[in-house]
Amino acid sequence: MSETASGVLAASMWSWAALVSDPVRATRQAARARGEALVVDAAPPTPGGGPLLSRTQRGPRLLDAPTKNDGLVEEFDRLAEAYDFYVRPFSVPLFSEALDMLAPLLTRDARVLDAGCGPGRELRAVARRVPDGEVVGVDLAAGMVVGAHRAAWAAGLDNTAFVQSDVGDLPRDLDGAFDLVYNCLAHHHYPDPAAAAAGIRRCLRPGGHYAIIDPGPEWFVRLASALSLAGDPGWIGFHTPEQFRVLLEGAGFVDVRWYDLLPGFGIALARVPD
Repeated sequence: MSETASGVLAASMWSWAALVSDPVRATRQAARARGEALVVDAAPPTPGGGPLLSRTQRGPRLLDAPTKNDGLVEEFDRLAEAYDFYVRPFSVPLFSEALDMLAPLLTRDARVLDAGCGPGRELRAVARRVPDGEVVGVDLAAGMVVGAHRAAWAAGLDNTAFVQSDVGDLPRDLDGAFDLVYNCLAHHHYPDPAAAAAGIRRCLRPGGHYAIIDPGPEWFVRLASALSLAGDPGWIGFHTPEQFRVLLEGAGFVDVRWYDLLPGFGIALARVPD
């Protein structure tokens, strides 16, 4: 990814946020203030899973051997500190809206997995909502995992843990562990979406949910794909809501739904059968 391409992508994201997304978010916040329930129609497993790794794991768990997809994240390791600067003006309002939408699933004791945590900004926001639970961040880029761990502990969030892993090959000690798995602007980097969906389903409890926060509407996918190909490191491809449905049902999920968030973006939400 060239500096010019990344700059164009960043400028495009910031402009979209300021001119399109932010006004729509203000409208949605006003609707909530009037008492409108703009949340997902879903209920979490009860009780929540509570802490799993954070009580014993005090540092990030890093891989001791290379993986077949390491080449896809080399640029993320190189840009680990700068990446947050590029995406923050765009991702923060998007994820804030997603958090409000996902509120019914974020109980105090929920055990949550961030599947592609990056620098961990979204993970920290979730951790504050689940004080009696836990958020585990997974990313294949070691630089992201180390930086996210450092930032979480600096913020006093000891209900967090971090694991370097390919989302398509998640550690077996995470099987059946989570009430909610989410990713934010990460799914389009997965080299094998089917393997990722199967692995994430394996890590969810019966009745648990998987939330994908990403572009979706076909018009926006067409608009954003060329820019992403040129300026987004590791970009693989976007899915439309229908493609998400086929993917997730193929992995064994049920109740697959698409919820609009901000223009061009939404949540593909699916559930593991009870």
